[in-house]
Amino acid sequence: MRQQITANLKDVTIGGSYIGGNSVTNHYYNYPAEEGVRQSKKNKTIFLSYNWHDGETADRIDRYLSGIPGITVKRDVRDIGVWKSIREFMKSIREQDYAVLIVSDRYLKSGNCMFEVMEIMKEKEYGNRIFPAVMEHSIFKPLARAEYVRFWQRECEKLEEAITGLDPANTAELAVDLKRYKSIAASVGEFLGIVADRNNPDIQEVEVQIEKAVLKS
Repeated sequence: MRQQITANLKDVTIGGSYIGGNSVTNHYYNYPAEEGVRQSKKNKTIFLSYNWHDGETADRIDRYLSGIPGITVKRDVRDIGVWKSIREFMKSIREQDYAVLIVSDRYLKSGNCMFEVMEIMKEKEYGNRIFPAVMEHSIFKPLARAEYVRFWQRECEKLEEAITGLDPANTAELAVDLKRYKSIAASVGEFLGIVADRNNPDIQEVEVQIEKAVLKS
């Protein structure tokens, strides 16, 4: 038996950079185990990493995966408490079993989204724990990947220029941001190379392939 609860979160803003869409959570009661599907004592957790402009795609993936017994989807619109740290939530991507990364142009140019990518890249063999959902197909071309590296190099230069001349005592947080930008510039090429090397499923059926991969593991 299943009870479906819809949370109307469209246009709700969390912090300064997260805008959610509707989310649906399915609650199961006495759900029988399907034949051939291995049941786990502990739910598999999946972190959903996306840019809010891609909220419709995120909603679809979230809705599908949240309806599968044995899978728990971690998402900003549900899991960041009032006045809680957005940054700490983003860091929690490392604590989950898997991460779904909705790779769009806006995603690759977002400091918050790329911060999540940098966090999961700290994990050993992180490539086995990510499911890229590719929306930006230009990344399969080396020239396009080079442009994203160039973008982040320019972001570093602009922030460095803005900090120059300021009293170092007043720029501690900005220096941390600059260090983060430099880390993104240094790693975005590697990340895109790994994503481009994969046989990525079509974005319209990616959630089905994620289900198969997670339940098989």
